[in-house]
Amino acid sequence: MHDFIVVGGGPSGSYCSQHLASKGFNVVQLEEHQSIGKPVECTGLVSKRVVSMVKTESIVNRVHGANVFFPDGNHIQIGKEEETIVLERDRFDQDVAAMAISRGVELRLNARVNDIKTSDENVKVTFRDDGNLKEIRAHGIIGADGANSITRKILFPDQRLSRVVSAYQIDSAKKLDDQDNVNVYLGSQYSRGYFAWGTPAGDFSRLGTAGFGLSREKFKNLYKKFLEPNKVSITGGPIPISFLKKPFGERSLLVGDAAGIVKPLSGGGIYTGMVSGEKAAIAMEMAYERENFSGKFLSLYNRLWKREIGRELKRDYRIQKMYAKITDYSFNSIGQSITSERIKRIINTVGDIDYPSRVVFSIMLRRPSIIRNVLFPRKKIDEE
Repeated sequence: MHDFIVVGGGPSGSYCSQHLASKGFNVVQLEEHQSIGKPVECTGLVSKRVVSMVKTESIVNRVHGANVFFPDGNHIQIGKEEETIVLERDRFDQDVAAMAISRGVELRLNARVNDIKTSDENVKVTFRDDGNLKEIRAHGIIGADGANSITRKILFPDQRLSRVVSAYQIDSAKKLDDQDNVNVYLGSQYSRGYFAWGTPAGDFSRLGTAGFGLSREKFKNLYKKFLEPNKVSITGGPIPISFLKKPFGERSLLVGDAAGIVKPLSGGGIYTGMVSGEKAAIAMEMAYERENFSGKFLSLYNRLWKREIGRELKRDYRIQKMYAKITDYSFNSIGQSITSERIKRIINTVGDIDYPSRVVFSIMLRRPSIIRNVLFPRKKIDEE
């Protein structure tokens, strides 16, 4: 019997696996796809924190700011002293998996979970391995299998991800002219309640959009205007932006996207997923030492990950709910109010892609008119 089973071969699962294996545990990791990192469903934008956690050669670009485009066509350029890293996402996933394998983790590819059952003695997982039905047992299981987590659906049937955006993204062979800034597109032309983006990723570009009830038409508006003739690949999927209340149960934990532990304002899940994966490993280690895998004991996991990023995710969630209601007119008004060099310096100094609420609150304190546009979004001038 194994000590632990980790379902999912992404960064949150592999990071959790390598932490458990580094403590001497016997860990098996199940990945449903035939290779790690495919399909790529991420812009690959991360902070230096992430690359300090993983030894990787997947960096394809480093950007230092953003061009923010408003619905009326105006835009502002925001520079940052600290660089943001652009990753070749599939290569990064493979590097995190390699860390786990080097620690002794048994990685099984093309292994799709069919059923999971927990008991007082162990957890039993039935899965298809290259088409053959197999069974393994362990003391505990960690679900790191994404927004459509089969682990969550089987073991946590009463819990739902309450706020989810749909996302589409293409990789293009066309390079963006500006390789030092990410493009961010606000407004209803390209999104519904979220935003669209263009990321310079070395020899290619990533262009995408996300939103609530998003139609492919808004995505077409984006890529037809910029990159359609050079499309290389297209991906899409859900991004949860609210976390589960109880991502823990008998002998089981959920991490990363499976638990909705994702940054609500950007949809980024690499950093938050790896943090939650590490905390899940700590909780499972403590459960093993005390021979107590009850849901009550494993609730410790919630306290561990929230202590590090929980407050930020709660703040970001509240901000995102207000942001989703902003109209094009209010976006344009906000754009006009943050063009000063003073505001740009604040963004440059305080801005942090892992903790974005800090800069949002700093700007609102200095530009109260933004609060009015957020809380009372207007559709047109004559509504004032």
